[in-house]
Amino acid sequence: MMATDANATRIDIFAENRQDLRGGFMLCFLDDGAGMDQNDAASVIQFGKSAKRSPESTQIGQYGNGLKSGSMRIGKDFILFTKKENSMTCLFLSRTFHEEEGIDEVIVPLPTWNARTREPLTDNMEKFSIETELIYKYSPFKSEREVMQQFDKIFGEKGTLVIVFNLKLMDNGEPELDVTSDPRDIQMAETPPEGTKPERRSFRAYAAVLYIDPRMRIFIHGHKVQTKRLSCCLYKPRMYKYTSKRFKTRAEQEVKKAEHMARIVEEKAREAESKARALELRLGGDLSRESRVMLRQAQDVAITIRREADVKKRIREAKQRALKEPKELNFIFGVNIEQRHLDGMFVYNCSRLIKMYEKVGPQLEGGMACGGVVGVVDVPYLVLEPTHNKQDFADAKEYRHLLKAMGEHLAQYWKDIEIAQKGISKFWDDFGYLSANWNQPPSNELRYKRRRAMEIPT
Repeated sequence: MMATDANATRIDIFAENRQDLRGGFMLCFLDDGAGMDQNDAASVIQFGKSAKRSPESTQIGQYGNGLKSGSMRIGKDFILFTKKENSMTCLFLSRTFHEEEGIDEVIVPLPTWNARTREPLTDNMEKFSIETELIYKYSPFKSEREVMQQFDKIFGEKGTLVIVFNLKLMDNGEPELDVTSDPRDIQMAETPPEGTKPERRSFRAYAAVLYIDPRMRIFIHGHKVQTKRLSCCLYKPRMYKYTSKRFKTRAEQEVKKAEHMARIVEEKAREAESKARALELRLGGDLSRESRVMLRQAQDVAITIRREADVKKRIREAKQRALKEPKELNFIFGVNIEQRHLDGMFVYNCSRLIKMYEKVGPQLEGGMACGGVVGVVDVPYLVLEPTHNKQDFADAKEYRHLLKAMGEHLAQYWKDIEIAQKGISKFWDDFGYLSANWNQPPSNELRYKRRRAMEIPT
């Protein structure tokens, strides 16, 4: 979510009824983050461009593609309104416009207004007029007044509103997303197969566990999502430190990049130093003011570039050291006594959920051993890189190694909490699981509800 990286404290996701648009509604995302100026907004549409992309970054977005790929997955068009400092910028990315006009190149209107006077901020009024006319023609907002009303939805002087419209439809002509059945939720419209996890059909359920350490308030249709730290919702949570030298792919890529940058800047530094020396020799005893200024400028340039080269060299050396250092991860395991059938590993990257309900170790055998156990790990970007859509990891081999390690630690956790030694069936009976069907919920008798509640750390 862009909102998290923009230091937003709140995001609202809601639908607005528009029967004139495909799907019958628009999906809106409104945050109170830092907002964007025109340059920031322009970077949104440059595929792969992101100021956040560094291996040390703890920000969730690393590619600069999330807004584009995410919005285009659920709808054909999106329009963005953002405020920052004294500017208001609108960005319009529309496949409908490109198709109807028969345009192959990507054209993205990006007009900006002065936030105080609401006058255009532009050196080219002709271009500004063309951009706004395209927005009025192909977006849901047909006049400057309607566009300004969208900016007014952003409370305060900064923030961003993204609106996705002309939504994807199912084969029956209905939208993929159901925003009416539950006024507090956005759900998948198709009837899910039996056994589908709640997070895969309910946006409210997914948003609740989307961040390992949730700090931003999330509202769906005006109703607050009760976000949760998974590790705080489990019975007998334990943390295991895992150290490995196996995760090298990302580190090796960073070393190559650092070596390349260091080599380029070193060559520039040598060239600048050579130029400064050659100028000094050519000037010889010429002590005129003009000559001294020229020489000083050349020497200053050489000194500046040499300093940059030294910085790049230190970065390269640090990356090379990091390559040899083992990577440490924290595995947290606990038992889900509220819903035992919802078990498996939750793998986060820079605090954002990437994979969930991954069965590992003894859980793959299908028996009761380690059943009901949930594992949680937050993997930094330098250890494993996620794919662009944040639904998987780029290096499948190293991800499999991570799951194997979690499986081994899961087996140790199972031994440490001694459930098997005291009887697995008895353990679950004590918490109200009275059916032989693993997927059946526990009894709601008061004594069992009280027992489960008492065992969860608060």
